[in-house]
Amino acid sequence: MSDLTPAQSRLAALNRLKAKQKLASAPSPASAPGQGVQYVNKRQPANVPTSARNMVEHQAQAGDNHGEKGNGKGEEMPMRRDPGLGKYFEYDLSKMKNSRGGFLTEEDVTGDRIKSLKELAAEKERELRQIREGEEPAIVPGRSPTCADCGSLEIDHVFEKTFGVRVCRKCQKEKPEKYSLLTKTECKEDYLLTDPELRDEDLIPHLLRPNPYASNYSNMMLFMRAQVEKVAYEKWGGDEGLDEEWERREEFKKRKREEKFEAGLRDLRKRTRNNLYQRKQDAQHVHEYEDVEQVYDEEEGSTKVVQRCFGCGAEQEMEVL
Repeated sequence: MSDLTPAQSRLAALNRLKAKQKLASAPSPASAPGQGVQYVNKRQPANVPTSARNMVEHQAQAGDNHGEKGNGKGEEMPMRRDPGLGKYFEYDLSKMKNSRGGFLTEEDVTGDRIKSLKELAAEKERELRQIREGEEPAIVPGRSPTCADCGSLEIDHVFEKTFGVRVCRKCQKEKPEKYSLLTKTECKEDYLLTDPELRDEDLIPHLLRPNPYASNYSNMMLFMRAQVEKVAYEKWGGDEGLDEEWERREEFKKRKREEKFEAGLRDLRKRTRNNLYQRKQDAQHVHEYEDVEQVYDEEEGSTKVVQRCFGCGAEQEMEVL
């Protein structure tokens, strides 16, 4: 027997459904009293569709009822994908949200999110204030900061932030007596300032730079000469007071050096004198004799012992009593 064509298969399925419908709708024979209705093949008849179109609708309705009853949460079961439509993406437009192209949405500007927005606004305002105070490009001559000496708009912002002085780089080079940078050692030696005074930023601001000798050394502290001179003059009473204090300290250092030299010289003389006396003591030779031989003198009838110094070889005779 040859295989059926698709059309013949559909026709056979349709005829089979019609036969089942007729069997289900046929009247049943009389049953005995007290017994229930007798069904064909001992099964309860199902709602069989009358046509292929009604069969499809019946299956779709049965699937929906199954999804409503089978899911305890009341959620609808997803529809079965139709393979005849090919590959496609399903979108539930009822659940889609407008993300506004990645920018802030209305739902984001609620709760804790609004706090972060305030913080961002405050940070932006702080940056704008810093730009207005120091790093704003010199566009508006009336509002932009200018050099205190020449009025130039191209000021050094590092000097302004660190020392609070508005000056351009040209004036820094032309006026080193005011704007040159001094190290901490120079401030101590030339202006007689102490280490606590130099570390007090409220008194004298300083600029930190990496140590040029070695990277693992402490950072180098640089001070502006005009500010250092102002503090030193207030401490010592002007330029003359600073010079007098410097001379007094130099005189004190000189006197200390002389006293140290004199003490060393006295110690040297003492040690030299002791060494000379020791050399004289060492130069004096003391004979140490030992018996060499014993001689009997017949004329005198006595015995003599000849002794010799084992250091210099001198000899002497000793009479034995």
